[in-house]
Amino acid sequence: MPSDQATKVVYKSPDQTEFFVVANHGMRSKWKKDKSIPLIDVVQTFDIHTTITGSNTGEYVHPSKGTLESHFGTSNVDDIVKKIVEEGEEKGMH
Repeated sequence: MPSDQATKVVYKSPDQTEFFVVANHGMRSKWKKDKSIPLIDVVQTFDIHTTITGSNTGEYVHPSKGTLESHFGTSNVDDIVKKIVEEGEEKGMH
């Protein structure tokens, strides 16, 4: 999908580490108003990303199960993606 049709939804944890998912442009705001929209229609994949530096720029890496558990209290990808989409901030692709 072209990058102008994708956006990052970035969640900043209390220790300032940023986690993000790639979402379909405009779908996050629709989903926040209508939770009956399936989350799979909002995000392009259920892949959770961070960067080596912990910010939302740089090389994308998949955080370990332990990292997810320490930041989100769970390693359940569905729950984490939902939290990122609910509480995160939509930013353009870099």
